[in-house]
Amino acid sequence: MPGRVLQEITQPEAAALLDRSGLVVIPCGSIEQHGPHLPFGTDTYAAESVAVRLADELDALVATIGPLGVTPFHMSFAGTVTVRPTTFVALLEDVCDSLIRHGARRFVFVNWHEGNQSAIGQAAASLQVQHAGQGVRFVVVQAMWIAHELFGQEVGLTHGGEIEALAVLADHPELAHLERATNPGPSGPAAELDGLRRRKGAYPILADIREITPTGWYGTVAGATPDRAKEMAEQTAARAAAYVREAFTVIERAAEWAHPAGSMGVHGAARP
Repeated sequence: MPGRVLQEITQPEAAALLDRSGLVVIPCGSIEQHGPHLPFGTDTYAAESVAVRLADELDALVATIGPLGVTPFHMSFAGTVTVRPTTFVALLEDVCDSLIRHGARRFVFVNWHEGNQSAIGQAAASLQVQHAGQGVRFVVVQAMWIAHELFGQEVGLTHGGEIEALAVLADHPELAHLERATNPGPSGPAAELDGLRRRKGAYPILADIREITPTGWYGTVAGATPDRAKEMAEQTAARAAAYVREAFTVIERAAEWAHPAGSMGVHGAARP
C-alpha cells in the first residue's frame, strides 16, 4: 500500500497526496496505565491502527501528533503523563493550521481516549470558524465506540479489557502481555460506575480511575487473539470510513443549502 504517514514519506509524496484528496486523518490517544498487561501507549496505538487503515480507505494523509493526551484521571498510577486540555487544543490547532496552508480542507480526528473528546471538539469548532472562508470541515471518529459496536457487545468497553487488548494485538502484539492479566478489578461495581460516568442524561465527574477499579483495569482478555485483533482493526476502519463518507456528504449538502452560490463548499467533498 502507498505510504501515507507524514513522518514516513517524502515532501513530493505528501504534496501530491494533499493535492489529490485534501483530506487528513489525525489519530489521538494518550499515555496512561492499562494494567500490568498492556502498554501505556494502548490508546495511541489503537488510534493509529484505525487511522492508517481508514486513510487507505479514504485516500488520505495521516498526520500523527505524538502520543500524549488529556488523562488526569489516571495520574494516580506512576508513568501516566497528561497534558492540559488547553495544551491539547493548541497542538491540534497548530497542526491543522499548518496543513491548511498546504491545501488540506477536510480533517478526520480518530480518537481512542475519552478524556480527549472535549478538547477535540473545541479545536475542531474553533478551526472551522477561523477558516470558514476556505471551506475547512471536520469529522470526529470515536474509534473505541465503533469497535464496541462491532466487537464489544458481550465484553463491553472496559479499561484494559478485551477491546483494548485487541487494539494492541492488531499491530503491536509484542507489547501485549496477556498472561499478566491476573488482577482485574471487581467487574460489578466497576461496570456500574463506568456506566454512570458515560451516561448521557446525568453523570458524575470522577477524580481517579481507582474509584472504578483499584487495580486500574477490569474486564476480561480471554477472547483476545491476533486473528480477532486484525479483524477488529479492519472492520472498525471500514465502519469508520462509511460514517465519514456519510458525514462529509451530508455537511456538503447542508453547505449548499446554507450558501446556494457555493462559496462555502467543502473542498473535494465528493471524494471519497
